[in-house]
Amino acid sequence: MFNILKKLLILLSLPLATNAQSFKASLIGGINASQVSGDELGGFNKAGVMFGGSAILPVTPKSDVAMELLFIQKGSKTPTSKDNNNADYYKMSLNYLEVQINYTYHASKKIGMHVGPTFGVLIGEKEEDIAGELTERPEFQKTEIGIAGGLSFHFSEKVGLYMRLSNSLLPIRKMGADTRYFKSGQYNSGLAFFLTYTFSSKDKQKQ
Repeated sequence: MFNILKKLLILLSLPLATNAQSFKASLIGGINASQVSGDELGGFNKAGVMFGGSAILPVTPKSDVAMELLFIQKGSKTPTSKDNNNADYYKMSLNYLEVQINYTYHASKKIGMHVGPTFGVLIGEKEEDIAGELTERPEFQKTEIGIAGGLSFHFSEKVGLYMRLSNSLLPIRKMGADTRYFKSGQYNSGLAFFLTYTFSSKDKQKQ
């Protein structure tokens, strides 16, 4: 796991070395509401945290490319019962170390739209029901490939609020039989809300 983390950190630092005069770096923190397609549960009921950082390189005056390194919690959970009946309680908790590469178009100084691929490494997993932790279950895939996109609102040049939808493109766990056109299994879906604080290379030059 530490070797994977080291490689991802090196990958994240490459844009900084190639264009140190124009890059920006951001701190990221927020929440991720998630669900898993194929687990027979509906709704973004599993709440988790997400935090990390990004390196941002301008492409044009109205667009840029960002590479993010994130810790993000995903999974699924049965919705809270109104009558407090926990007989059907189930919770899947998945922790990922994830790299996201986003292309952002700034429609104005305040509004932005972004989209890009994601690559995650599973670093923690747990499933439980009313009887406790489940031990006999199909294995999860150790990596995840997906896509994410959303909108951003910038309060200032440094502070932004983001809304992002994400979905895995390949199964995170293979369950069921394949069809002719579709590979069955379980897939992560997420709806994240997070804040960013951005530093530019100009900030460092002033210090």
